[in-house]
Amino acid sequence: MRKMAALIAAVAFLTAVPFLGVSKGAPIELKISHHGASVSKNQEIMKAGADWIEKRFGDRIKVTIYPSQTLLNAANAFDGTANGIADISLVIPGWTQGRFPKSEVLDLPPAIPSAVDATNVYYEFYKKFLTDEWKAVKVLGVHVQVPQSIHTKRKPIRTLQDMKGEKFRIYGIGKDIMNAFGGIPVAMPMPEAYEAIRQGIVSGIMVPFAEMKSYRLIDVCFYHTQADIMASPFFIVMNLKKYNALPADIKKAFDEELPPYWNSEAGKIWNREEQTGIEEVKKTAGHEFITLSAADRKLWNERAKTINGPWAQALEAKGLPGKMLIAEKYKAIEKYLR
Repeated sequence: MRKMAALIAAVAFLTAVPFLGVSKGAPIELKISHHGASVSKNQEIMKAGADWIEKRFGDRIKVTIYPSQTLLNAANAFDGTANGIADISLVIPGWTQGRFPKSEVLDLPPAIPSAVDATNVYYEFYKKFLTDEWKAVKVLGVHVQVPQSIHTKRKPIRTLQDMKGEKFRIYGIGKDIMNAFGGIPVAMPMPEAYEAIRQGIVSGIMVPFAEMKSYRLIDVCFYHTQADIMASPFFIVMNLKKYNALPADIKKAFDEELPPYWNSEAGKIWNREEQTGIEEVKKTAGHEFITLSAADRKLWNERAKTINGPWAQALEAKGLPGKMLIAEKYKAIEKYLR
């Protein structure tokens, strides 16, 4: 009797084993880093991708976003992702000038007015000409901001002559553009711009209107010149080891489905936030919105484009195809320029 009872118990236990302590496995955890505030367009852009990933793969992936440089600062975003501190990050090539020499062509003037159009054009341009500079990571998307304008605290900028001798917070290729305009470029991280303008360390800044609120620039800049000078690319990159460890179906989705979705959402967010920023400036007391005439806009852009030749020559001196990249860029953007 005892043997029969033991046998029954053993069978019951073995039958239950597949259901005891066995789960689907812990979800894949992805850490996303960006430099923007927790309430900002950068957060919205990164969250769009995070939400897509979690919705697409359910409980197989869990995504955590680290805003405000809490995981990586902007200057270290690429290296920190390549080394696995973050799994996915937002990288602005212009913030580490010289690190991605060919990719700097995307910053060069002139700029495409729409972030959606610019993103579509330059993602294809990246795939055609620039992938070799990004082999240390997996690129999940490339989007481009709306064109930058001039914002100052005390002095309205109505002509190029007004730029002479004025100090502006700038980065990357913007330094060469500011020199061409006769201004004085001052490099500094974006989060430091507010205090530098408030204290008068710099006269102003060159950024899209979309940045006015999230960086509190609307509180220290009172004159706004819509100049549409340059527009910078943003690369969304993933740690290569983490990407390669993903299951095949997830990797396939990250290759084919995620980039077009993330690019599209980012472009739409930039366009929307730019319009919101312009409207906010126009309705805020004590602010002046300055629109350049068609002739002045052309003059500003022609002056800005004088940096392109020297940039191409500098690349050629390094054995890189600067002239070809400039020529291909002009071909790619020609139909979008006004």
